[in-house]
Amino acid sequence: MPLPLVARKSLRDNQEHLDAAVEKIKAALGVEWTFEIDFETIMAKVTDSDYVKNSPGECFYKEVAGYVAECIDRAAKNEMVKEALIEANTNSKIIVALNEDKKNSSYWTYKFNNGTLELLFKSICNTSDICYFKLENIIPTPGVYSLPARMNLKAAEEKFNEAFEKIKVATGADWSLDEASLEALYPSIDKSYQESIGDIFSEIVEYAAQNITKRLGDEMVKEAFLELTPNSKLVFKCNPKLGSYWEYAFQDGNLVISFRSICNTSDVAYYDFEKLL
Repeated sequence: MPLPLVARKSLRDNQEHLDAAVEKIKAALGVEWTFEIDFETIMAKVTDSDYVKNSPGECFYKEVAGYVAECIDRAAKNEMVKEALIEANTNSKIIVALNEDKKNSSYWTYKFNNGTLELLFKSICNTSDICYFKLENIIPTPGVYSLPARMNLKAAEEKFNEAFEKIKVATGADWSLDEASLEALYPSIDKSYQESIGDIFSEIVEYAAQNITKRLGDEMVKEAFLELTPNSKLVFKCNPKLGSYWEYAFQDGNLVISFRSICNTSDVAYYDFEKLL
């Protein structure tokens, strides 16, 4: 059934706002995305809103599409998010539709579905929420880490490098992080810490660097330490059964730092690993 005349006129009169939103997204991403809105279905199901019924153009083209464009423009200022957005939305499409999931009570929800970015709504209310949604939290990414975790690791690179440089000065060798060990423990740490994994573990490496620097000031300790760490590799392990929060060990030519939980991280700076040499 065709839309009423008043609705069609509203869409026509607000087409420029939709076009502007599409152009803003293209400028932010470097690729063109389109909007798909099934107005007949929406107007058939949303019967309690005169705004939707009489002004769908102003509602969806000017307001909703405009806020979507602002949201994407803001997110794309981070190159990592921008790249992930483009990779995730393989269909280069944004579908705006009614959210019929009774378990979801949010007014507005973004999600990716089969290579398409969807914006689902419960009712036309609090539309500014569309603009401030953190897209990085819902973008699917390959590998173990969520996108926010990858972003945090990237932001912490300099801190990691500075800490490993201190270990290099103390040992005379180029040390590095066993990245596979960090990936392996990521799912086991509390979700509240996962997005800060870079900040947390760069700080822990710094504490380890302080401890190593202090103890390797003794040449005898340094010689014994180097004999047990020919790989110059720092490995992290999560072991909930540890007797203390943090422990050092020397295994397979690596320095292994194990933890029971992310707590009392400064203990890493004081652990007496000399007793293990």
